[in-house]
Amino acid sequence: MRNHVILILLISLSLVMGACTITHKFGPFMGKVVDAETGEPIEGAVILIVFTIESSSLGGSVNSFADAIETLTDAQGEFKFTPKRVNYFKMNASWDDDCQVSIFKPGYGAYPGHRQAYSSWKKDEQSLVIPENEYITYYLPKLADLKERKKNRFNIREPGAIPIEKMPNMQRLQSEERVNVGLKP
Repeated sequence: MRNHVILILLISLSLVMGACTITHKFGPFMGKVVDAETGEPIEGAVILIVFTIESSSLGGSVNSFADAIETLTDAQGEFKFTPKRVNYFKMNASWDDDCQVSIFKPGYGAYPGHRQAYSSWKKDEQSLVIPENEYITYYLPKLADLKERKKNRFNIREPGAIPIEKMPNMQRLQSEERVNVGLKP
């Protein structure tokens, strides 16, 4: 009898726990980052993509960080992320299909955030969203002086509560820019 109770509890627990794990495949993501004025490629810009989940609460729907990936643009200003499967353990949650993007290179306006940065996907507005399976060009304005560069630090978008270890390149480039404008790293 005791063994039957334990077996029933284990089966029930595995059914409940299995329903708490959600998985989704995102991507691929690809594109190019260029100087908004000259069209020249920008090498070494960081592209940060953030995946989130939606869950319900008493106050309504809440988005939470699930995972993040980043890369640097190559000599041609190009980047590519292969498809990424993300797993998350949470009851009563679903995936937010809109992945969020943040792009930064010291000396250039951040995307999204800087008023003159834009993309080929939505030329008339900035969007935190990066579409899957589309080649997108991002146009970053070259910043003219230290005052503009200091101000641009507040344009860098890091959606959600992202652990630092998930964005080492973004952290490194922001630290470099702080030093470049005369601030502490």
